Amino acid sequence: MKVYLSLGSNLGDRLQNLNAALDLLDSGGCRLRRLSSVYETAPLYYLKQPAFFNQVVACETALSPECLLALIGRVERALKRRRLLRNGPRTIDVDILFYDGQIIKRPGLEIPHPRLAEREFVLAPLAEIAPGLRHPSAGLTARQMLAALKERGGARRLPVTYAGVEAWLSALPPPPAAAHYSLAPIRAALARLGGPEKKMGTVVHLAGSTGKTSSACLAAAALGACGWRTGLYTSPHVLRLRERIKLDGRDISEEDFVDCFLAVESAAAGELSFFETLTAMAFLYFSRKKARFSVVEAGLGGRLDATNAADGAVAGLTSVSLEHADLLGPGLKEITAHKAGIIKKGAAVVMGALPPEAARIVGRRAAAAGARLFSPGPVPAVPALKKAGAFQLVNAAFALKCAGLAAAAAGLKFSPRRALKKLPAALPPGRFQRLSLDGRRVIVDGAHNAEGVAALLKEFKEPPVCVAAFMRDKAIEGLVSALAAASSVLVLTRSLSYRSARPSAVRRLLPPAARRAAEVAVNPAQALRRALRLAPPGGTVLVAGSLYLAGDILAGLGGRRAFHPREMLIKTCK
Repeated sequence: MKVYLSLGSNLGDRLQNLNAALDLLDSGGCRLRRLSSVYETAPLYYLKQPAFFNQVVACETALSPECLLALIGRVERALKRRRLLRNGPRTIDVDILFYDGQIIKRPGLEIPHPRLAEREFVLAPLAEIAPGLRHPSAGLTARQMLAALKERGGARRLPVTYAGVEAWLSALPPPPAAAHYSLAPIRAALARLGGPEKKMGTVVHLAGSTGKTSSACLAAAALGACGWRTGLYTSPHVLRLRERIKLDGRDISEEDFVDCFLAVESAAAGELSFFETLTAMAFLYFSRKKARFSVVEAGLGGRLDATNAADGAVAGLTSVSLEHADLLGPGLKEITAHKAGIIKKGAAVVMGALPPEAARIVGRRAAAAGARLFSPGPVPAVPALKKAGAFQLVNAAFALKCAGLAAAAAGLKFSPRRALKKLPAALPPGRFQRLSLDGRRVIVDGAHNAEGVAALLKEFKEPPVCVAAFMRDKAIEGLVSALAAASSVLVLTRSLSYRSARPSAVRRLLPPAARRAAEVAVNPAQALRRALRLAPPGGTVLVAGSLYLAGDILAGLGGRRAFHPREMLIKTCK
C-alpha cells in the first residue's frame, strides 16, 4: 500500500527528531520511498511557541491502517513525544494523510486527514513530492489544494545550499524593539546546541566604538602566528557574509556555513535575529573545529550583545564615544557601562585610551569582577602596517596585549616576534584600503564615527575628493561637516543598505557654503565615477562614512552586489 505521512517537530533538535522518526518508521515496516524538503512553519492556534519543522514522506507498507497508526504511536513514544498543551509544542507529531487512495472514517482514525486542505505546512511539502496526487473525495490535486489557500507564506522551505541560506538570512526582519538586546534567546539556543560557547577555547572578547574589528583581526593573527588554531568572529562584513566567521585566517567554507546554519535553525527555528543566528553559528563552528582560541568582536554595546553569551578570559575595550546613544545611552556613562559589561569574573582587561569618565567606570567594573586591568603595550614599529594608517599601529599594540594575555590565561608562551610578521596581512577589508583607478589613488575606509573620521583625516596631506554615505542611526551632522571641511569636493550618495540616509537629507545638514558645493549621486557606483572625474590625474579619492558604503564600492568594482542583511533596528531616522 502507498501511504503519505506528515511529520512535525518544534521542541529540541527539530531535524534530529524528524530524522529519528523516519528511521523508526522505515525499520517498523513503513518503507520510505520519497521525502520532501523540510519546511519551517510559523505556529498555528497557540502562537506563543517555537516554529515547526515539517516534512512529508511517501511510503510503501503492508501494514493495515490500524497497525500503521500503532506504529506511529510507538515512534512518538520512543522519541518521548511531549505535548505541553493542546495545539502546543511537541517533540514529534506524525499524521496519516493518505492511505492507498482510501476513505476511512473510524473512531480515532480518519483518512484522508480531515484538515489537510487548510494546512499549508502539509500541502507545501506534499505538493513538492506528489503535485498530482488527488484527494479521493474532493477530487483536487495537492497542487490545486495548495493554490486554493487564501493565506500563504507560513511555510518556508529550509535551504540546503549556501545561496539558499544567504537568501533565507537576507529575508529575516530586524529584531523587535522589545527584544532587541537580550541574552535570553541566544543563551537558550546555545544550551540546545550543547553549549558550544564553553568549548571554543580561550575567548578574547572585544568591544569599543572604534578600532575593535581591526584589533580583533590583528589579535587573531597574532595568536595564529604562534601555531594555535584560532577562530575569529567580526561584524559587519564588507565583501562577503562568510568573512564574519574565520578559522586560522580563512573564511568559513560554504559547506560548513550551511551545516552550522541548519544546526542552529534546527535548535532555534524562528527564535533568533540575523546577528544572533550568525553568533550561534560562529560559536558552534569554533567548537566543532576545536579552536584553541576564539577572538570575538561584540556587535553593539557589550552587556546585552549576543556575543556576551561567551565568557571572555580577556576583555578588551578599544575606545568609547557617543555612538548608538539611542540604544545604549543616553550618555557616555551608560554607553561605557554597556561596553564594560563584557568583563567577566577574573578576566584580564585591556583598556585603550578612554575618556576619564569612561576609564573610571571600566575600572570600577573590573574591580567588582576581580578582573586585572592592563594598558596596551608600546606601539610596534611595523612599516607595512603603518601604510594602512598610523591608527593601525595603535590597534596592533592593543591586539598584541590581548593576544599575550590570552596565551598566558591558556598556560602558553606567546611570541610577539612571530606575531608581528603576520599583522600586515591580517587587516580586514575597507580599512584604509588602497586602490588605483583611472590614474587616481583611491582610499576606501569604513570610518563612521567622529573618532574614526578624525583619525582617518590625519592621514591626508592634501584634501581628497570625498565620496561619503552614512547610516541613519549615526550622528551624521558632525561627520559630514568634518568630511566636507577636509575635502576638495564632497560627493554624497547612499549605500544600498536599508539603513542608509538619503544624500539630499544629508546635504541639508551642511553649512550653507558647503551645502552649495556638495554634489549628490544616486548610488555608490555613480558617486565613484563622478569623484574619479573630479580628481586630477595622480590625485586622491577618499571613500568614507560607512562600512556598508565601503562594501558597495568594493563589491561593485568586482562586478557584484554587496549583501546587506536587516540586522539592526533603526530608532533614529534622518
